[in-house]
Amino acid sequence: MTRCEGKHDLIRTKPAGHSRKERIALMLRNLFSALFLAAIASAPCMGQGQQKYQLPDIRSLKHLTTSQSEHAADIPGKETTMDFYSAPNGQVITLYSYRNRPVGFSTHSNSDVQNTYRIFLDLTGEGLYQEVDKSQPWQLPPWVKQMR
Repeated sequence: MTRCEGKHDLIRTKPAGHSRKERIALMLRNLFSALFLAAIASAPCMGQGQQKYQLPDIRSLKHLTTSQSEHAADIPGKETTMDFYSAPNGQVITLYSYRNRPVGFSTHSNSDVQNTYRIFLDLTGEGLYQEVDKSQPWQLPPWVKQMR
């Protein structure tokens, strides 16, 4: 604010050195910077479900049984092979495969199936498995269907 001669003692003046376009550009840059920083800060939270896992080592586990199931509506018949394994600690691992290639696995504890059941799928064909929502029925990933 500056002192001025005349009717009003104080008047507001615009900041020196910045035109209106420059102030708008500065505000937009600050806004985009804040949005970018917020996105980076929230990335670990969004990426937690994207953690990737290796297929469990089943060589030391006891094979229980094998069965077939339907997990691809566009492939006729029960195309998915399920091999069930048991660990000494009571954990059950189910290996899902299509044409002898692993596409997923699930784990659960015999003592508490409802609260310990987790399912992991290889969504990209790289041999790395991501946890998927167990409340939703799952389908074979698209890369698997290309093997036909």
